[in-house]
Amino acid sequence: MLLFVVMFDHMMAIKFAAIGVVVAITVFLVVHSLVHAPREVRFPLSLPLGLWAGWALLSTIWSVDPQATLHAWLDEIAYPGVCFFAFWLLGREAMHQRRMQAASWLACGALAVASVVGFHFLDPAAPKPGLLHFYARVGHTSTVALMAISVFAAMAAVRNTRLPGVVGVLFCVVIGAATLNRFFWIALAVVGVVLLWPRAGSKEARRRAYLMLGAMLVAIACATLLSNQMRLMALVPAAIAQGSGTSVTQRPADSPHADSYRAANGAASPDLLERLDHLGGIDEATSRDTRPKIWAFYASQLRKHPWLGVGFGKPLPALAYGHLVPAALFKLDENVKTHAHNLFLNTLLQTGVIGLALQLVLFASIGRRFYAVRVTRPMLCRAGLALLLGMLAKNMTDDFMWQSTALMFWACCGWLLGQCEAATVRRASPGLRDAGQRFAHERPAAPLAAHSKQGELQV
Repeated sequence: MLLFVVMFDHMMAIKFAAIGVVVAITVFLVVHSLVHAPREVRFPLSLPLGLWAGWALLSTIWSVDPQATLHAWLDEIAYPGVCFFAFWLLGREAMHQRRMQAASWLACGALAVASVVGFHFLDPAAPKPGLLHFYARVGHTSTVALMAISVFAAMAAVRNTRLPGVVGVLFCVVIGAATLNRFFWIALAVVGVVLLWPRAGSKEARRRAYLMLGAMLVAIACATLLSNQMRLMALVPAAIAQGSGTSVTQRPADSPHADSYRAANGAASPDLLERLDHLGGIDEATSRDTRPKIWAFYASQLRKHPWLGVGFGKPLPALAYGHLVPAALFKLDENVKTHAHNLFLNTLLQTGVIGLALQLVLFASIGRRFYAVRVTRPMLCRAGLALLLGMLAKNMTDDFMWQSTALMFWACCGWLLGQCEAATVRRASPGLRDAGQRFAHERPAAPLAAHSKQGELQV
């Protein structure tokens, strides 16, 4: 249920009810294991995740708004952290994997249909008729769709779930394309390179893999150009209605959120020549992205609290430095007073150099954990690395690692890690043990395909 509701908006009550159930189940399993087999309770990433969570919580002491920091810590670290461990446990069992796959597939399918049917209503400023009321903002939606691609790619590598996995990936591409978000395509290229990079093998197989990878990158480049053209063309009717392209350059095209902008008044239908006459001015406007100015402003504030930051939480830098934003920059883009529009810059402002170092160690630990199974579970290794690198690429021009998006990332991360260990690790009843260890009485592992209950292909 949690995997389904995180894809949509206005699901707060259901989401927190699901989180409560997840927390209760996880606590029960941990306590049960501590009572019966305390030496065998070893969860993955406990140390780096614990250090990062501890430092972020400690920042409430010097935070400019301790209450906001505490709420952010619960929403962005505590709840996602518990979900990570819960999905790691569930991902180790084939039955739970199938249920989670079905929930994700249905959610993405519903979202893809809604994106196509209600394409002209996806702009955050436009009213959402009917079930589109539950459609989240385009930035969140494109990000969770990107994360789901890694899960579906892992499904596509298994014979029994190959077709649903491929269809799930297509769902996610449709969802991301409908948002008209330029950076979705950039992050998708990163994910695609990780998933499709040629493996060791025959020269002919590698040649085919390179051709496939090249074709994918060309297709993504064309889709990016088409998406950008559609976004620009959507701005033209309003400019023509006002008789000049000047007003277009003053529209939210300069905003970091311009990727999702669609003209609300689509009644006008100018012919192609009129549209082309105005494209030059619009293209000039949209090319002047204000992100570099926003980054420069927030980077200039780093020297005030370089080591400790102003307190954990996405809105904290704006609370601390919002009154210092130059009027000219605020006039260009009102979003400058929301956050720094870069994950690492935001972390540096919030938790200082120490916090950024701990976050980097955490991300490196995730990558190392997936990379460690590159021989035994190559496709899951790629899926995990694609999830991590795709998330980082998407957050280079924004900061989506909060609330439902953070839940989605950590749930998928735990789920994939659990699958990595499903073929080689058995649970010790009644306790749990570390994924990297085997019991003394276990026989040497047979080929993975023989152990897998899902019939994963040997690659």
